[in-house]
Amino acid sequence: LLDSEDKSLESAVVKVINPDEQCDGSLELQASSSSLVLKEILQEAPELITQQLAYLLRGSILFKCMSLEAGKITDHQEKVLSILEEKFPDLPPREEIISVLQETQFKPQGESIEEVMLKDLKEISDGEIKVAISTVYMTLEVRGHLM
Repeated sequence: LLDSEDKSLESAVVKVINPDEQCDGSLELQASSSSLVLKEILQEAPELITQQLAYLLRGSILFKCMSLEAGKITDHQEKVLSILEEKFPDLPPREEIISVLQETQFKPQGESIEEVMLKDLKEISDGEIKVAISTVYMTLEVRGHLM
């Protein structure tokens, strides 16, 4: 259900993807919302995935994996990540993204990665797709490895 402030968007909703309905009840196999959305886009409209959207979704999936025990990646997540990496070979290596997320997570201010990502959250939309983007600050040394 949409909040009252978002009711005007109700007619634009074409599908609701609920991660809780997609898993067998064990936390280990629960997929991230981003990987479920990505799977749906890949099946229904793969042409909508741009490099920017690939960066955003891949980072979100890797963040979810990083927050799980021992950084496990499920078979489902591995499959969608591999498809993105084949389609966009210029994406930075997974290890670099995870390293940046880990460094940001342990900032001296005591903020979690979730708090950091929500602090400067911006949303853009072309009328059909809505994308959320966060700014994550890092040292130039780390940034240089991502370029």
